[in-house]
Amino acid sequence: MVRTLIVPLVSTGNVPQLALDLLVHSLSSEFDFVKSLDSTFVHPFVGPLDYVLDQHVPVLFSKTAPQKIYSTALELFYNESKDIYVLQQRTPVIQGYLNNLIKETILPLIDEFKIEDVVILDSFGPLDDDVLEATTVPARRGTNLISDGTCEVGSVTDVIRSFEQSLNLNQGSELHLPSSLFKFTPDSLQQEISSKQQIFHFAYHLLNGKSPYLKEIKYCSAFVHEGDNSEDAHLLCDHLPVVIESLDKLLKHTPPVSWKGVYGLRPVPIAFDEGIYV
Repeated sequence: MVRTLIVPLVSTGNVPQLALDLLVHSLSSEFDFVKSLDSTFVHPFVGPLDYVLDQHVPVLFSKTAPQKIYSTALELFYNESKDIYVLQQRTPVIQGYLNNLIKETILPLIDEFKIEDVVILDSFGPLDDDVLEATTVPARRGTNLISDGTCEVGSVTDVIRSFEQSLNLNQGSELHLPSSLFKFTPDSLQQEISSKQQIFHFAYHLLNGKSPYLKEIKYCSAFVHEGDNSEDAHLLCDHLPVVIESLDKLLKHTPPVSWKGVYGLRPVPIAFDEGIYV
């Protein structure tokens, strides 16, 4: 069984975060809270613990952290039966500090838990021109709205050289990376990544860390529209078993209580104990 770490990028509609909410809360009996990570390099966040409505206590935290009373920006969860770690990131990286986050937070995590595969979740929409430039067909015509790409880390020197060549492109040059860097499935909407995308910079810094354990970086990106993105999150969550062998498709999706306020289904909260989402 391959030890896997899932990382969400803060992107259109926050679909990666919502999909991971579904995953850990639907399997709350299998996932355990491991620890809060240093959030120096992301925007500040604090909020109440999330939970499922029919649970008397937040099951995700009750077994390993019964005294925990609030959530933070970066939290790590683990499913032992499937050997999957989930890093939930609730706020964006502070501009200019992505390298610091990866070098001082994520790479030590990979080395500490001997992570072999990192699965990066992303989402983009019709207004994300940097991503649409790297699609092979117009997004509105695509039948498969989720793209899967894989980067083998075995020949890390060649991969980094490809990154560095792309970083040195002139302003008027093509900003696409060779499809050989991330090998996408034939039915993926994306067949390349742009050097302007988050995934480009994330993978570049991750590869430069040269972790002895990391063997593969998988990129899973969903095309979405702004608005009620709960259905997009369900679709992305259902797609995860395609890229993670140890994960089975969920028989039942169980959204956490925070979802009740995400899309205006109740009055705007005016106090901390009423929730954190509008």
